[in-house]
Amino acid sequence: MPARGRPVLRLASIRSTERPASVDAVVERRQEIIPAIASLFSAANSLVRGLPLFLSARPRTPLRVLCIMAFDTVQRLRHAKPLAAEKRRLLAALLDFGACANAALDGKRYCRRECRSTLQVLDGAGIRSSVVEYLRRLAELEGERPTTGGDEWCFQQVVTYREAVVRLSLGMAAVTADRNRSLDEGIRATYSDVDLNVMFRIVMQCQIIDDVLDYPVDRSAGLPSFLTSCKRLSQAMELTRQAAHDYADTHSVPQTGSVLALRTALFLVSGCTKLAIFLGRRRPVRDS
Repeated sequence: MPARGRPVLRLASIRSTERPASVDAVVERRQEIIPAIASLFSAANSLVRGLPLFLSARPRTPLRVLCIMAFDTVQRLRHAKPLAAEKRRLLAALLDFGACANAALDGKRYCRRECRSTLQVLDGAGIRSSVVEYLRRLAELEGERPTTGGDEWCFQQVVTYREAVVRLSLGMAAVTADRNRSLDEGIRATYSDVDLNVMFRIVMQCQIIDDVLDYPVDRSAGLPSFLTSCKRLSQAMELTRQAAHDYADTHSVPQTGSVLALRTALFLVSGCTKLAIFLGRRRPVRDS
């Protein structure tokens, strides 16, 4: 009889070790869900708070409004409070100023008075030195533009150029949102910071959409873009599709619930990018 009792004791000991494991799994699951809910809740608050910006004079485009909402969401998640009204105003001025600077360097039309007024706002906020450094680096990047109408190697050069410009602009926006950062720290954060890395991927998807829509203009002006990089548009389209897929892939990004809102935004933008590329593939017949 004693021999029969030993297996019962072992079974009891196994069951006693299984229960804490299941409890730990529930606790771990809750720890993942709570940040995810907080992320969505913060994004919803930022969305509601930013709705008036769509009707304001600054920033000029809805995409820039969404950028401000993204920084406001990150601010809420990290510091449990939204961006101050002054920082939101500075971000709006910076985004409009960056657009003017890019248009000027591309030889496109832009409003000089608007450029001066936004620069005055940034100068009054005490970040003129960072803005000057941003303009210097932007001019260097635009002065070393890759050639167009090449092969796959040329496409990779254009991708490197596009990413450098986006990281510079996003890093400058991070400096404006967080004055404790330098421009170099802001640029490095687009690699190492989870939130800014996802935002970088979102902006690159938007850049692809912009290049697809502006292809005829960029081609006639000889500007480097995802689609003008290759001699054959069909090749550029396929390489662009692969690049969009890479930007949408977040397996290398830590799977934390706090960035769920940004991941959701990336998913939605990636869908729009796929649609833009699909429709853009029908363009070669018309262009030829």
